[in-house]
Amino acid sequence: MKKYIFKDNDITVGAAITVALLALIFRLVLSYTQFATIYPNLAPIDDHLMTTAAMSIVEGNWLGEYTYLTISKHAFFAVWLAFVHLTGIPYLVANMILWAAASFTAVMALKPVMKKNWQLLFTFLGLLYNPASSAQYATRIYRDAIFPALCLMFIAGVTAVGLRYHEKVSRWIGWMMLYGTAFGCIYLCREDGMWIIPFFAAAAVIVVILLIAEKSKNIPVKIVAMALPFAISGAIIAGYSYMNLQYYGRFIVSDFTSGEFKAAYGALTSLEQDNWHPMVAVPEDVREDVYREVAVFTPVKKALQKPLLVNGYYNESIGDFASGAFYWALREALSDLGVYDNPQTAQDYYEGLTADIQQAVNEGRLKTTNGKNTLRKSVTPPIKLEYVPDVLAETFAGFKVSVLFEQCDPVAHRAVGTPEEITPVEDFINQPGAVALIPYTETPYLSPVRALTHGVLRAFNVIYKICIPLMCIIALCWQIKKLREDITRKAFDTESMLNIVMLGLIGMALLRCAMIAFVEVASFGIGTYVMYLSTVHPLLILYGFTGFCKSFEY
Repeated sequence: MKKYIFKDNDITVGAAITVALLALIFRLVLSYTQFATIYPNLAPIDDHLMTTAAMSIVEGNWLGEYTYLTISKHAFFAVWLAFVHLTGIPYLVANMILWAAASFTAVMALKPVMKKNWQLLFTFLGLLYNPASSAQYATRIYRDAIFPALCLMFIAGVTAVGLRYHEKVSRWIGWMMLYGTAFGCIYLCREDGMWIIPFFAAAAVIVVILLIAEKSKNIPVKIVAMALPFAISGAIIAGYSYMNLQYYGRFIVSDFTSGEFKAAYGALTSLEQDNWHPMVAVPEDVREDVYREVAVFTPVKKALQKPLLVNGYYNESIGDFASGAFYWALREALSDLGVYDNPQTAQDYYEGLTADIQQAVNEGRLKTTNGKNTLRKSVTPPIKLEYVPDVLAETFAGFKVSVLFEQCDPVAHRAVGTPEEITPVEDFINQPGAVALIPYTETPYLSPVRALTHGVLRAFNVIYKICIPLMCIIALCWQIKKLREDITRKAFDTESMLNIVMLGLIGMALLRCAMIAFVEVASFGIGTYVMYLSTVHPLLILYGFTGFCKSFEY
């Protein structure tokens, strides 16, 4: 029996595949027993928007009838959700299948430096049972439930090419197609999808330098081949934009990240403020100045004062609209004024608003913060030195939440809404919501079977809380040891490239934490929320498990 399991100080391929398949099946069962978080009326610009868009896709009406929300977000998730509905696979199970596929590609990418089957299996299991992939946020019907999987696929593809740079181009093609496709989906999934670019850019530069330094054969062919992912991702993004052109007359991904909206909003954030507040990009005093000097903006004052809009977006604690809420409040107010009657009127309005603000600045009727006539073109608040201390503190808080797998409880939020609102969503995603509650509480009731499976998920959470920090320390020690060996030998091999990849993984984890920290400090003010850090967990797991496996290689 041993010969079928162990061979040459390793486990056999058959044993590894068997364990991996059994682990996958069990993981899918755990996902099947989870509830989905369903609250249509509580997330009109998030979960509900994506769900209704997916329903429209299934009905053959793309993202639905045009309103100020229809193409306001990058909505690849709606396409994914429509696909999952058509397959009939329960929503959370389908998401876990995607996550398992991402985990598998990440492990296969490391094959040149992980020669043992036990290393590949161990790393796959580590990624597969990532507690964050079944955390409460992941039970929401929202894009962050699949965003980490797409990012991991991209990172796997780039890593695979980096570890195989000296091989024939034919060995690259599949991996380049993978990360080209993944990037296209990443960009269409979230507006901040560009965050992944530094990992690719650094890898591309390093590979080109190594190819030239080592005088590799077919250097021009290899460098040209590296353009393939751009073509693939460009085609995917263009195809999505073409659908928007067909239905809404705009060849864009969204009218939130479109040039005219970013220019108009950026113009508002460029203006001089009387009393700067870190979380208010367009304060009331700036709005009053624009109401007075720009005629097309004057009606917005009354529209922003509507009770429903104020109740939905106004922040009483700071006495104004927070940055992360104002652009939605502005869009809704303009919708009430008829600006969003169709995509063209919205485009024309924002272009006109920008031009009028620019004219007022040129004539000295409005002043910019920096005293120059150039206006910003961005929906993010201006970066100031005053943010640095709070951003650094929040970066540390985000990293801590991620490495200790905090906020990863698997119990979904209770379903909120009437049966008429909840049931259609349950039917569409083929997964139940947490409708039944424990008496006199807001806690969903779990049957004995569900209580058992949720207990298993919680047990993995505890294991990761303890093991991942220790494994990351071990991985760091391996990196230092490897670097010292390379310096002593004055040599560079495949494991040296792995060392660079691992540095990239931890660097991207910190970058993501810093990016989310800035958004939290300058826009949201909701506290450290694991959903926005969900791409950090797989990076830390991959980093820790890779370093651990290399440290105990035998």
